[in-house]
Amino acid sequence: MPRAARQPRTAAFTELQAAANSVNENNDCAVKAVAIACNADYHTVRDMMNQMGRKTGKGTEWSIINDTIDRLGYDKVKVDPATIIAKYPKGHRDVLKSVTTHHPDRFRDVWADGKTYLMYTRGHVLTIVNGVNHDWTRGTARRCYWLWEIVQR
Repeated sequence: MPRAARQPRTAAFTELQAAANSVNENNDCAVKAVAIACNADYHTVRDMMNQMGRKTGKGTEWSIINDTIDRLGYDKVKVDPATIIAKYPKGHRDVLKSVTTHHPDRFRDVWADGKTYLMYTRGHVLTIVNGVNHDWTRGTARRCYWLWEIVQR
């Protein structure tokens, strides 16, 4: 299969990156993902996670991500990636075994379902909103390990 074409970053991600740069932050994918998924301010999410034990410049524990989502008034609903793959065009759904970060761009009709997803890849978390990957991984093929729909209470 040909390599995925690198896609431009979204305005939402660019804005979050600017907020991160303003406080000299890095390794903050969880902050950005939760901010986009829960429609929250970057600094609010960062402060909330830091109060729960997140260390600046370090990866964020899943429990902190989950608690932040909960405190912002949202729930996570586990999604089996196979249910997404089953909606892909016939030639693809028969051979693909896993979802990757470039699938929302490649299979826009399937992913543009009006839903918000948190996708966990190896050592990284990102948000997909209505079929758009709001992350630097857009256009790359990082394998999805867990997929959660984010639903406002």
